[in-house]
Amino acid sequence: MIYKIKNREIGMTILEVMAVVVIIGILTTSSFFVLKGIGTHLLVSDASMNFKQSVALARQSALEKNKPYLVRCFSDSTPQLWRIIRVDSVGFFTLVSRDTLHRSVKFGKGNDISGSPNGPDGNPIPTDGISFPANALAIQPRAGVPIPGTVYFTDGKETRAVFVSAIGSAVVMQYDGTNWK
Repeated sequence: MIYKIKNREIGMTILEVMAVVVIIGILTTSSFFVLKGIGTHLLVSDASMNFKQSVALARQSALEKNKPYLVRCFSDSTPQLWRIIRVDSVGFFTLVSRDTLHRSVKFGKGNDISGSPNGPDGNPIPTDGISFPANALAIQPRAGVPIPGTVYFTDGKETRAVFVSAIGSAVVMQYDGTNWK
């Protein structure tokens, strides 16, 4: 390509154009691999924050409606999910909401937890990643959570824990190699 600017010829050879295209291709490919790792990190973080918000919703609903609520995790389903369920005075269950995990995120622990440290609640981490009895967090109105526990989310590399206290408040934590923070 040759262009004339003020009676001067300037131009680029096809080799120069090809070099620019190759450099742009290398930069695009390398940024794809960098951004891919950030995406899975965000999925684990998003799942743990969504679970924390579900616990807050169930706790608030239990207080407002004066009825017990359950947050039930289904680690054996495909895809894995959890549901918020209202328990009526006669024992009927009513589905309030449900949330499904992304296909790359599971209940459990990842490779970032070396060995088998205890979770933030001081108990060993269960194999299915859910420490509540029958995988259900019970929230009683005005009484809180009879059995506090933790739910773990992982993509295989990173693990986040959502610890639910006896009053029903939830905290998202990450293992830094020695402690849960």
